[in-house]
Amino acid sequence: MSAILMGAFLLLICIGLPIAFAMALGAVATIAYHGTLPYNLFIQRALIGADSYSLLAIPFFILAGNIMNVGGITNRIISFANACVGRFSGGLGLTTVMSCMVFSGVSGSAVADATALGKVLIPGMRKAGYDPAFSASVTASASVMGPIIPPSIPLVIYGLSVGKGVSVAALFLGGVVPGLILGAGLAVVTFLIARSRNYPVHEAVPMREVWQSAGKAVWALMMPFVILFGVTGGVVTVTESAAFAVLYALFVSMVIHRELGVKDLWPILVQSGLDSAVVMIIIAFASGFGYLMAISGLPREIAAWIGAVSSNPIVIMMLINGLLLIVGCFMEAIAAMIILIPVLIPIVQAADIDLIHFGLVMVFNLMLGLLTPPVGILLYICGNFAQVKIERVVKEVLPFMAVGLIVLVLITLFPQLVLWLPRLVM
Repeated sequence: MSAILMGAFLLLICIGLPIAFAMALGAVATIAYHGTLPYNLFIQRALIGADSYSLLAIPFFILAGNIMNVGGITNRIISFANACVGRFSGGLGLTTVMSCMVFSGVSGSAVADATALGKVLIPGMRKAGYDPAFSASVTASASVMGPIIPPSIPLVIYGLSVGKGVSVAALFLGGVVPGLILGAGLAVVTFLIARSRNYPVHEAVPMREVWQSAGKAVWALMMPFVILFGVTGGVVTVTESAAFAVLYALFVSMVIHRELGVKDLWPILVQSGLDSAVVMIIIAFASGFGYLMAISGLPREIAAWIGAVSSNPIVIMMLINGLLLIVGCFMEAIAAMIILIPVLIPIVQAADIDLIHFGLVMVFNLMLGLLTPPVGILLYICGNFAQVKIERVVKEVLPFMAVGLIVLVLITLFPQLVLWLPRLVM
């Protein structure tokens, strides 16, 4: 049964079918082959997987990010970042990294970061004389911070999938240090490449203008702290914090900045609905697919194989990292998480690995898959903005990918990089 399920799924992926429908048709083919399972089983499990109050956080965070993007907050973040780091070699590249770091605390999504910031920063870098492929690779790599620095849609999904014993608030806190380390590493590589290629340097901005730009961006800078302290302080749940983020974004965009009108809300709602639908259909179909995989016995076989190789937690984590890096090249991150979490969590628990630590490692790992072909959605988004072939973007992204892999190894070998802040606060 597991051979039919995975074989049909991989075949459909290879012929170019979207991953959600590849999972659905693969599940239907498996039910047909089995003969005794009812066809409505897949639909029932898909609906159960999507029927969760906590999952409302996803469309709310997506809506909040879209409101803040249209409401002029993105431009203020970029102006503040440019005032801070534009004076250094590769200033616009460093501005991109810093802007993504700040915007990560708003959107919770790598694709949202790449789309919102890429369409502004990539043409700006091209106009200033940066190589278009380099501009695309910097933006794509920096956008990976979106799901690492809180709030984070993938971390919400991980916490809900694992269930009791895993706090989403602790996961949010656990992502702060790895996200900052990744941002610092990307900034260093950007600076070194820019200096070696003699990319332009902007004039130093007087400190008075830095403070002015900070004042204009202060509402955006406050948002991640409001969400984080609200959730970790027990004031609101994650879902309630997401709803509050929408109200906060509306207030800032319509009352403070006054760049968002009532007539702008309908297109934002439509786009947010479409973005949410893409995520939710993957969650639903992956839940049905994962249920069939569970009853096929494949998770037990994988667990037995890894357990036979070693009982050392570090070796097990490295084996899982290798598996996830391969999966991330071919599968969308959210679908991979929902399918693999039931497979990997028993292995992790048997090795006495902290579930918060493992959650950050898993999400970080799968986010790197956004930079690897053939899926590599960030490469295609940013390459499109830069108007260059994907092959050139892949070549330029390699040094930044190396930084991501180094950070992945660090947070795998040193759990305190993830667990220090959650234990300190909670």
